[in-house]
This record gives sequence, C-alpha cells and structure tokens, in this order.
Amino acid sequence: MKTFLFTAALMLSGSAIAQETVAPGNSAPELDARGIPVVSDPASAPPGVNEPLTVQPGAQVVPNPNASAAFATQPSTETYPVCSKTVTDNCVQAYERGVRDPT
Repeated sequence: MKTFLFTAALMLSGSAIAQETVAPGNSAPELDARGIPVVSDPASAPPGVNEPLTVQPGAQVVPNPNASAAFATQPSTETYPVCSKTVTDNCVQAYERGVRDPT
C-alpha cells in the first residue's frame, strides 16, 4: 500500500512545471547582514532536464549516460568586479578560499 501511495504521489507531481522559468518573489526581499536587500535572478532548469517521459508497459528504461552533462558547472559569461564596501552587487568575493581574483 505504501508503494502504491508513493507511486501515485510521484505520478501526480508536476515535473513539466520545472521546465518553466520561475520568477523569484522579490516584492519583499530579505536583508543581508549589512542591511542590503537580497534580490534573486529568475531560475530555469537546464535544457534536457525534467522532460516528460512516456514509457510503454513492459519497456525497459535506460537512463541517458550523458545526463550529468546538463548539471555540469557552466563558466561565467560576464566579468564581475571584486566586491568592496562600495561595490556590493554582481561582484566576486575574492577573499574567500578557492576563489581566484577575477582581474
């Protein structure tokens, strides 16, 4: 019975909704430790992820061996300045461990 309920819950979940771009709720943003509002960019799923799958009864489902490529880290498409007291938005925290100086 538990397996049936779990399967039913998975079938009812809206996987197609995840393909759409989701706009964040920036009407009342939270504040960071310095009192600066934190505003988020819209998020979207990578192409090829969460696509609906139709499987015929009795068919064997084989996962795509290259599925991890959709989740691979993408390089930055912009150049960001180093964060400072005056530059607090769209910047790189260069003092953190493992972060290279973007200049």
